[in-house]
Amino acid sequence: MAEAEGRETATDANGGQNNGPSASDMELFEKYLSEEIDLDLPGRGDLREGVIVEVRPTELLVNVGSKRDGVVPQSDLSRLDPEFVKNLHEGQTVDVVVSKQPEDDGVFLLSIADALQKRDWLLAEQMLESGDITEHKVVGFNKGGLTVEFHHLRGFVPASHVVDMPRNLSEDQRRQELESRIGEEMRLKVIEVDPRRRRLVMSQMLAEREYRESMREELFQTLKVGDVITGVVRSMRPFGAFVDIGGLDGLLHVSEIGYGNISHPREELSVGQEVEVQVIRIDADRQRVALSRKRLLENPWDGVEQRYQVGAVVPVTITRIADFGAFAELEPGVEGLIHISEIADIAVAEPLKTVRPGDQVSVKVLRIDGKRQRIGLSIRQAQEAEPDA
Repeated sequence: MAEAEGRETATDANGGQNNGPSASDMELFEKYLSEEIDLDLPGRGDLREGVIVEVRPTELLVNVGSKRDGVVPQSDLSRLDPEFVKNLHEGQTVDVVVSKQPEDDGVFLLSIADALQKRDWLLAEQMLESGDITEHKVVGFNKGGLTVEFHHLRGFVPASHVVDMPRNLSEDQRRQELESRIGEEMRLKVIEVDPRRRRLVMSQMLAEREYRESMREELFQTLKVGDVITGVVRSMRPFGAFVDIGGLDGLLHVSEIGYGNISHPREELSVGQEVEVQVIRIDADRQRVALSRKRLLENPWDGVEQRYQVGAVVPVTITRIADFGAFAELEPGVEGLIHISEIADIAVAEPLKTVRPGDQVSVKVLRIDGKRQRIGLSIRQAQEAEPDA
């Protein structure tokens, strides 16, 4: 029976149909086997690993696995760190992105700079998925927050995600506060990645929170009473200072800051200051640690009985007033009590009104108890001891 009009069929030697590959298909297959064509030809935007074939004065010749090499032009090399470019050499493996595919027998136009950035975008996406925390340097700011280095990219940290960023600042104060962070190394966590919009958002606040939580657990497993560690003053209140000892804020009570009359931590400390402290109490259930700086300092009461003698008249400074008398400083860290009966003679109706904090007066040493850290003083007897009294 005749074949349908216009329809062609292939027949074998016996006159039967043959549905095998055509001659043209076989020719292409033979060319592929002989490597005359490359089915793995990279496309525009592809990230490839290449090998530098030749270093030329204004460009690089790079093989990317196809029969035709690619060129990295001077315009791309100028985007790279000069030291990095200086060290490029023949035979070196480099990542490249195809910027333009060749026409006819031309070469690929390649970019190392785009490849480095593409690798960094992939890394950022991995960090977003893993939640890893890494350190990055602040290199700039704008009204919305900080810009940071992320390898060959720039990340953005919104002001709302910056740790210890004061609120209710004027525009000028906000600018000064953000500018002061330039140069800082920050622990950061990736919270948004959008390569198309070139948007990489990071958070210091979330990174620090997670970091401190992980460090806190480790700290309570190893911390012991008596340990001496170096911390950083994070904040201060009238009752004491909170010191970061590595993921945990310990309380340095005002009475443990130093010897002498310290009414507020700011008299001895400042926020951001490194301070050596000793662990004096641990409450693991409440996750609280008490610290002392005073116990690491030389005790001014040591040898006080050799420096002062009973009966001697010495100058002092009134530090505070109590119902029963006045306290006076003989030297930093050494205070004595002037009992109300020793402030003035009995003819004075209100002896406490005759002295005020800051007054410098002469007193007579009545008694010294170095072990109990107590010294009894007298203004009245010092005046009586004067030659013209």
